[in-house]
Amino acid sequence: MRIWSSEHTFDHEWETVAMAAFKKYPNPLNRAVTGIDVVKQTLEAGKILTERIIQSHFSIPSWATKLTGFSGTQYSHEYTVIDPHRKEFSLTTRNLNGSSFLRVDEKLTYKPDQEDPNKTVLKQDVIVTITLPAFADYCEKTFLSIYSQNASKGRQGVEWVIDHLKKEYEAISTKVSSEVLEMSEKVRSWSIPTTTSSSTPSTSSSKAPPTKPSTSST
Repeated sequence: MRIWSSEHTFDHEWETVAMAAFKKYPNPLNRAVTGIDVVKQTLEAGKILTERIIQSHFSIPSWATKLTGFSGTQYSHEYTVIDPHRKEFSLTTRNLNGSSFLRVDEKLTYKPDQEDPNKTVLKQDVIVTITLPAFADYCEKTFLSIYSQNASKGRQGVEWVIDHLKKEYEAISTKVSSEVLEMSEKVRSWSIPTTTSSSTPSTSSSKAPPTKPSTSST
């Protein structure tokens, strides 16, 4: 049995990273995952629980295939728990196929950085167990090396999704702002009264009352 652990900090708040991590496949930076099927999704006590079947393919040496029977195509059962209240996203996977000699368990946890809430810490643990009469230790090292490379691509994939989501939001925001501005201009033009000029100006004439001629008696 071999254990591989890593820790990575994203310069984004937890809500952004959690959403991107859940939606990170497919992405052009990590093409190992070739298919995803949602088996079940429920909401319990404010937590989002999801079960998915993940299909992935890894390039492994031919000698490893001969020893373990694993061709490189893997189906895994993934179970995720998203707790918005505690701001915690946990993900566990276990391979469903491969061979009777190979077992892979993986756990990822996303939590806000305790020192900076605008950052998110990813902790990742992978356990590879190979039960072979010979070369088990060497095979475990080989598989862990492959998983560590894919883990790096997975983090890059999360960053790619975050950037993609931001661009989508900015595009939608720009479109909505443009439409709102256009509508405001129309409403404004409708509300301006039309001014008309009168051809007969209004004038007021005041005439002094006639005065009586002054008479004098002689």
